Amino acid sequence: MDQDLKNNTGVILPEPPPPENPFLEWLNRMCVMVGLFFFALAVFTFLLCSWNPKINHTARLHLCLSLGLSHLLLLWNDRYLDHELACTVMAGLLHFLVVASFVWMSLEALQLYLLVRRLNKVQVIQRDGLPRLLLYLIGYGVPFVIVGISALVYSDGYGATEAGVCWLSRQRNFNWALTGPVIFILGLNWILFCATLWSLRPTLANMKSDVSQSKDTRLIVFKILAQFVILGCTWILGFYQTNLFFQVLFIVLNSQQGTFLYIVHCLLNKEVREEYIKWLTCSVGKDRSAKDAPSVSEDLDKPEEDSDKGKKDDEF
Repeated sequence: MDQDLKNNTGVILPEPPPPENPFLEWLNRMCVMVGLFFFALAVFTFLLCSWNPKINHTARLHLCLSLGLSHLLLLWNDRYLDHELACTVMAGLLHFLVVASFVWMSLEALQLYLLVRRLNKVQVIQRDGLPRLLLYLIGYGVPFVIVGISALVYSDGYGATEAGVCWLSRQRNFNWALTGPVIFILGLNWILFCATLWSLRPTLANMKSDVSQSKDTRLIVFKILAQFVILGCTWILGFYQTNLFFQVLFIVLNSQQGTFLYIVHCLLNKEVREEYIKWLTCSVGKDRSAKDAPSVSEDLDKPEEDSDKGKKDDEF
């Protein structure tokens, strides 16, 4: 099973494969660049809305940061092969970021499940989700412990591999320091996702079939499918890389986690859209006030009649 996971052609892999297929390599790079663009948009949006007490984007923000940095570093991974120390550091950093990405996916899945449970119980939620300190401890503490123990057990396991990348060695089954946690978190995310769908049964069952509700129904279905990708459940496709179809599907879906995350939690989020409008309104207002503000020399040289005329024009 670890051999199948090793041969993934996606962005973040237990061991990135050599570019055997030029089409897959090109598709992978194009999809990664698109995904990075939406990761950047999502990070900007979550930082913009971080002060809003009604929105808790902590897990999503750090999921974007971890995944985005992993995508970015893997694009430059092979440039450090000639530098042993740099390659070792790169491999260790990637190990940390990949594990952190999956841990943040699991935390997001847990928060989604808890939120749905609370909504079903008609509880008033001031700020959904787990405490921020707890999220940080788990989100970065677990990867730090895993990477730390791995480095202590077999420090030579990080560095250049036969695949021509800076990654985890397969000697002494060291690659299981990543494959094991990934498989465990994938299983946990599947369970949490299914539990969330089960909790949503009353809501879905009460949805009316008339025209006014059809749009809401389609939106809910889209969000469910998008969450399936955001929570990393599609990484299961990494075990079915026997033909081109599954390889392409794996690359497209798993490289666009940032895209789906931005669409669901930014574009389709009412509170976030309101923050966008406020931010744009303030920006446009500042620009207009800066342009309309007369300089000191203009105030001294401008006749009083012109000033009165300008005031009248503003009224219109």
